[in-house]
Amino acid sequence: MRHSLRLAVASALAACLTGTLVAVSGGQAVAAGSKLADDFNGDGYRDLAIGMPAKTVSGKEGAGAVLLTFGSAHGLTGKHLYITQNSTNIPGAAGYQDSFGSSLASGDMNRDGYADLLVGSEGDASSNGSVTVLWGGTSPFRSALALPSGPSYTGRMFGADIAVGDFTGDSRPDIAVSGQTSLRLYSGTFTRTKAPAGVDVSDADGTGSWNLAAGDFTGDGKDELAVVQQKATRVYGQNPGTTDPGFFTAQARLAGGDRVAAGDLNGDGRDDLAIALSNPRLNPNGLADPSHGSGYITVRYGDPAISGGLAPSGRVYHQNTAGIPGENEKEDEFGAAMSIADINGDHRADLAVGIPSEDFGRTSSAGDVLVLRGSASGLTTTGAARYSQNTSGIPGSAENNDAFGSQVRLADFNRDGKADLVVSAPYEDHGNGAIWQLRGSHSGLSTSSVSTFGPREYGVSASSRIGETLIG
Repeated sequence: MRHSLRLAVASALAACLTGTLVAVSGGQAVAAGSKLADDFNGDGYRDLAIGMPAKTVSGKEGAGAVLLTFGSAHGLTGKHLYITQNSTNIPGAAGYQDSFGSSLASGDMNRDGYADLLVGSEGDASSNGSVTVLWGGTSPFRSALALPSGPSYTGRMFGADIAVGDFTGDSRPDIAVSGQTSLRLYSGTFTRTKAPAGVDVSDADGTGSWNLAAGDFTGDGKDELAVVQQKATRVYGQNPGTTDPGFFTAQARLAGGDRVAAGDLNGDGRDDLAIALSNPRLNPNGLADPSHGSGYITVRYGDPAISGGLAPSGRVYHQNTAGIPGENEKEDEFGAAMSIADINGDHRADLAVGIPSEDFGRTSSAGDVLVLRGSASGLTTTGAARYSQNTSGIPGSAENNDAFGSQVRLADFNRDGKADLVVSAPYEDHGNGAIWQLRGSHSGLSTSSVSTFGPREYGVSASSRIGETLIG
């Protein structure tokens, strides 16, 4: 999968509970780092950042926290770091409803060979919002930097989502940050003590810039940015002949939604885009709803001949699409989470779809995940598979309001060339939350040796809602 620069550990219990940053290596560190966009300690294995934006910290409800769990030859481990705004060398302080961890992204911002973590805190300082860059290294997150946020006003919610990519074509990573009604681009040289000032990108519709995805839809080596809103999805790109971020402009307008993910589903070297509208009844986009309130996904394929790089027409998938197990039911929230990567190693990315409000008989909102395979002709329903806590081999059982599938993340954590699936259920066990890891294989996801991690493994208190956000 060509996903460009966007990709995107157990310390002592006492250190976790106090917020002290104690680095625990996931393996022997590579001296110059591994250069993976989500390998924060440089040991050659991808890591996972897990957001808990509703977590109470030092008595401050909703202050928020982030867990970093390290990859290894066996996949994700219980070794982790626990970070809040009260942790050593982290800017700011934990505050009521700050929502630290409400969005997460990563990339090697200062180009030292180690991935850096970007953490959104959309409620920070009475919902003006903030974004913090935590610097990677052999002992990651010993230092951090707050991005300049530009204009300040209550309700701005700066940091609602974050994407990293080479948007301006200067071969350096750039950062896009959305807010309630704004989109801001940071392009230039990042150091551990200074970031570019950033520029505001025009938001002509004025309806809020929310979910973001970076992808090279044209195949020209630089990224475009998809910004999905309820009424429209706009695709931004750099005007030819310049790397000035002031010439990063909207190049296409597509139908709206509430989630978006990018990756190369047909293996042609260009990224494709999946746009989900997970709750058409609550958030109608003005178009006919083929899912009758269940939620649906539209996939558009990369095309260098089209402005913005994406075909204007797309293929639509929902639970009544032929070959997809299940059926449309109102407010299933099909597409509430999505992730794209190559599960079986065939060099074509696959799509994982979270359906967190799926019912099982009288069990409501237990949730499950659908996986659709990529092929030379694009996404296919052949071999479509669904996974829940009622699936044999997956620990636990489907219970009311678990919301299994609230977040999904596909990434190769054990470095075997096949993406593994992480699924979160933030309301598992009455809001404790947990994540599950299913390993990729040549035949798809395996339900053998499924790992699960919850409050005990991470040393956090009950009601932490682990996995409310994942790095994406």
